[in-house]
Amino acid sequence: MPCRWSRRCNAAAAAADNNDTLPSPSSTPNVESWQQIRRQNLRMMRKQVRSIVLLMALIEAIRVGPVQIVYAGRQGYPAPGPEDYGIAYSVGYFVSWLYVCLFMIIFVPLFSWWVPATSSDSENPGRAETFVVILQKINMVLLPASIGISLATYAYYTIQTLIYVDRRTIGSRKLPKNTRENWMVRLFLLLGILISTSFGYGAFQILADMDLAHVKTLEYAIIVVPVQINLGILFGTLVQFKMEKRMIKKQMAKGPQSVSADVKVDTETAAIDEKAALLDV
Repeated sequence: MPCRWSRRCNAAAAAADNNDTLPSPSSTPNVESWQQIRRQNLRMMRKQVRSIVLLMALIEAIRVGPVQIVYAGRQGYPAPGPEDYGIAYSVGYFVSWLYVCLFMIIFVPLFSWWVPATSSDSENPGRAETFVVILQKINMVLLPASIGISLATYAYYTIQTLIYVDRRTIGSRKLPKNTRENWMVRLFLLLGILISTSFGYGAFQILADMDLAHVKTLEYAIIVVPVQINLGILFGTLVQFKMEKRMIKKQMAKGPQSVSADVKVDTETAAIDEKAALLDV
């Protein structure tokens, strides 16, 4: 029998310890609750909204010009035009301001000496100006295409949220059962979306009538409405939490045996991070 401090004995003991610490296959969950599905969908929907806002801000910055949008009405630059307003324009102003600050602090002192001089003749532009014009045209094609992809992704996760209102197997695309509870949840989600969009539209109309805030029609359709839909889904999710808690209380009143194990697990999980998990960015 080999000694206990030999290399072979130590390797066998380490392998035994590793086998003891491995989780059992039966403990790995293969079913995700509706809370996990809803949390993931809301997170992805918020990401798409932020992407759309940033892309539209970049379009505004390219359309007006980063320097022109920052120094509008000052330093000899023209004042803002009638189309220079809205959410994208405001965010584009902030992004352009950061760009100008970094450009003046880093680029001009360190790298401006090797940049080729641009031609002042508008009829015969230099290579640098031609390259800038071509790059702007390419960006004005790619940015709207990226916005369309983000909108399609947002619509996908919105539809998925309205469909999968119950637990499901991880990776499965099987539709949930057409139970009364599932349709009630979908009804509350749609009701929350209707309430949030109605109140949001009324609030923006009041602000516009009082000349306090103006939003372009396109921005309202692809920025404000998705935000309102997110708030409506969040409202419907909170109602779903309340429904499940009330159902558990009724079943507990009849007897602890009437409460299923799956419902107990979902309720315990929801009690831990009922609201904080849904508000994660």
